Amino acid sequence: MASAGVSIPNQRSIWSEEIDPEEWLHETSPECWLYLSFEVSASLLETLLWCALAKDFRKIQPNPGCDVYLFNLQKKVVVFPYDDRGMDVVGPNRELLSVLYKKHQSYLLDGDRHAMEISFNSP
Repeated sequence: MASAGVSIPNQRSIWSEEIDPEEWLHETSPECWLYLSFEVSASLLETLLWCALAKDFRKIQPNPGCDVYLFNLQKKVVVFPYDDRGMDVVGPNRELLSVLYKKHQSYLLDGDRHAMEISFNSP
């Protein structure tokens, strides 16, 4: 993150989660996911999106090589930009998600469209 100009503050949370042995890259080497969460200014949004989207392209810099999840705790929504084709937007804020669903119809992936239609077009 430092290479992208994102300073990780001292006030942060770090935790890990063991990966199922069936998903290890090497049968004899235990693996885990390492998570780091911290608060940043909204002015870093573009930089964080860049970091998220550059992950799959090693030659593109800056590239921290990690997944980036963006949380807006006040609006109760999480954004996971997974690659250059899109992002998942989830959370309990049905009103906000409905607005985004209607506004960005042309960007929705067909594979997810049926589930979203059921969620947002029913009373």
